[in-house]
Amino acid sequence: MAPGLSDKRDDAAIPPYCDEALVDVTTTCKELGCVLGICDETSDKISRRVLSDNVSTSIPGIDVTIGFSERDVACFLGNTLGGRKFIALYSALATAFDPPECAAVLAVLIGHLLAQKGGHEMMTAERLSPLLSQIDERCQLSGFSNRTVSYEIKIAGELRARGHEAGSPSRLAKTPVVEAVARLVELLVLLQAGDSGNGDRRPKAIKIRAGRCAPWIAAFLHWWLGKASPIYLQEDEPPRWKAFNLHEDTGVGIELVFSTDNTRESVGIRALYALTEWEDFEFDLGQRERYAGLICVDTYFRLMLNAFRLNQGQAKEAAGEAIPYALREVRKGLKMCSGGCVSRDRWGAPCEIIAGIVDRQFQLRQQHESSGNDRLAVTSVPFEPFPERPDINKVLRLVEGCEGKHMQDLTRKMLGRAVYQHPQARAFLSKRYAAERAEWKAMSFATQFPVTEPSDTTIFLEQMAHIVATILAVSLFHDPERLLLTPDPFVWKGPALRRSTVISAIFKLFSKKKACCDVTEWHRVCRILAGEPQEDAEAQDTTISCYAGQAVWPDIVFARNLPKVEDSYLRLSWCRGALVYGGSGTQTQYHRVIGVDSRTQPDRLSRDRFKFPTRLGASNLCTGKTRLKLVAAPHGQVLECALRIRVRENGSWFVIGYADPSGILKSLAPAERLVRCAHQADAAFDLPQPREVDAGTDAGESSAPAPAREVYLCHPENALPWWWDWAARATDVEVAEKDLTRDELTPSGPLRESRGRPGLVAVVPVAGDEGLRLASLAKPVGAHVAVREAACAECCVRFCREFGFDILVL
Repeated sequence: MAPGLSDKRDDAAIPPYCDEALVDVTTTCKELGCVLGICDETSDKISRRVLSDNVSTSIPGIDVTIGFSERDVACFLGNTLGGRKFIALYSALATAFDPPECAAVLAVLIGHLLAQKGGHEMMTAERLSPLLSQIDERCQLSGFSNRTVSYEIKIAGELRARGHEAGSPSRLAKTPVVEAVARLVELLVLLQAGDSGNGDRRPKAIKIRAGRCAPWIAAFLHWWLGKASPIYLQEDEPPRWKAFNLHEDTGVGIELVFSTDNTRESVGIRALYALTEWEDFEFDLGQRERYAGLICVDTYFRLMLNAFRLNQGQAKEAAGEAIPYALREVRKGLKMCSGGCVSRDRWGAPCEIIAGIVDRQFQLRQQHESSGNDRLAVTSVPFEPFPERPDINKVLRLVEGCEGKHMQDLTRKMLGRAVYQHPQARAFLSKRYAAERAEWKAMSFATQFPVTEPSDTTIFLEQMAHIVATILAVSLFHDPERLLLTPDPFVWKGPALRRSTVISAIFKLFSKKKACCDVTEWHRVCRILAGEPQEDAEAQDTTISCYAGQAVWPDIVFARNLPKVEDSYLRLSWCRGALVYGGSGTQTQYHRVIGVDSRTQPDRLSRDRFKFPTRLGASNLCTGKTRLKLVAAPHGQVLECALRIRVRENGSWFVIGYADPSGILKSLAPAERLVRCAHQADAAFDLPQPREVDAGTDAGESSAPAPAREVYLCHPENALPWWWDWAARATDVEVAEKDLTRDELTPSGPLRESRGRPGLVAVVPVAGDEGLRLASLAKPVGAHVAVREAACAECCVRFCREFGFDILVL
């Protein structure tokens, strides 16, 4: 055994919750690591990237902690060099295989490589699985996939430069089967052991034949040996006499062989014992379509440009010039909404309210200036979805080709041009570069638009939409430079989105048209980028996501105030570590915290809290005593959280509902904040004759015509006005997806005849309580809401009636 590699147990370092069986497995894994010839450089990386980040954070309001402990199983395993080498091996395996497959590989290796030591019980995958599950999230941070991406880009670039037919696939991201990796590890151990002098049959060189999985194998060899192994095409194979001299430093070489005519692609490993003696092993490719893991942000954009073939020649010049201008255009012009406003078959077209508000405001402003009438002169601004430009520039500068660029210094004379009309882009799309475009199009980029043969301009603009959308998504994270991303450049094409409204809307903006996208897509994609599996990302009620050693959550969900005018309401916080719920004695780890809402059945919601006031003023805008508390509780495999709403009635406190705190995003997306008007903010507004009725009954016995009404009061917890607004936009398919009927979503009583736009405005009084304001916006579905800041009540009501907003948070 090498110096410093002790297999003795260090009981003082054993985690307090580590049982005897797990300690024995850990000791065996350390012994396996002692046998592995993984280089010291890789072991040092494990210390820096996997074992060093032990900072934790707590989520305010719920008993949740996110982070790694310095006394967890991974640190116990990594306190020796053998343990760190074992972690290094598992970190590589975890990018290619599922945990059960990793456990099977390691069990085989322990059985084969430790057999000569004797005294070991048979190791099984079942015994290894508890240990691997406890170190998996740390191992995702190892950086192994960074190396794999670099090899994928390098190999793809060489193939394209040589015009090789294998350059046509968009990705070289496959992985080998588990048996191939197990055999490769055993041969590497024998190769590094050299001639033992006792007649053991040990290879003097290893030759690997691979195709689409070559980048992963090359990265694995580099990870193991600390040096690059030669990679060559089949036609460039070195002469036979050089077979033992495949870069003397490593003794291993990779021959690139790609299948043709739909023949089955395989992985071949040849162990060379002498010039005329070798042994061949043949394996299939693995089941995964692409390797997993996490990569740095700059590496991610290198991968994306490589997958889109925008990283060479004139295509690279065109992308580098167009991206900053496209980014500025999208940040400035893209609108957000939810529900029926952004149905996926409308291709980014906004609803009438979103599309018309800017133009209508401009017309009214001109009318007021010419007439001197300031009655409707309300200054309103939308809530800002994206961060400020300096934060976006941090991410822009990580994109290859845009390193020295930022949005502040763009040439003014080029700001009005379409994305494809910028000089380098126009040149790329011209006849002059037809041959280069033919090679660029050979990757078969699949458009999401209903066109059989998209033009070159369409493909280029759609690729720009993907890049710009990803830059904006990454900029939503605090400290984005340190974030790690999943190596999937086609994240906007995933099954969780089906057909992305974000890409459709951005593409529409590039055509100088108004556009709107679904606000829920942004956080869904951000969670996928941070490591959440596509199948879990389809759930829209996720509040906190914690996969692959990174947790992500929206700032607004746990905020105490609405974001300021320049602040993004889509901002995300993140932290490395595992998500643990409960105190020190009952800690349980979860991957997701989901928001729950008790108001998802409109026909069961209370309708007796609607009132028609005589006046809107400080005296009657108080909702009474209301208490809000964020609560959490386990439910199966997830942790549920909700905003509990209690009111005081007749001297007692009653729970009247639970709100999903993440629902606020759907309300803020199309909302307008009414900043100020020409009047005193606290000025009262007299309304037509009041009538206090049950909204679920008839107007009353009087035959006299009811006076014209403009508003009705709605308690902050009541979600019916949101449901009614949503139903006016939703399709029958969307209604059916929520297991609802149109009858359940139809207003009754005196509100029934006034539901056209503009109609009655639901006034939600919050009495200046910022927490109550946030709670009133957290609803199961989105709606067009106006939120008062410093405008008077009358101007706020007039604004809602003028522009078709059904709800006013006053």
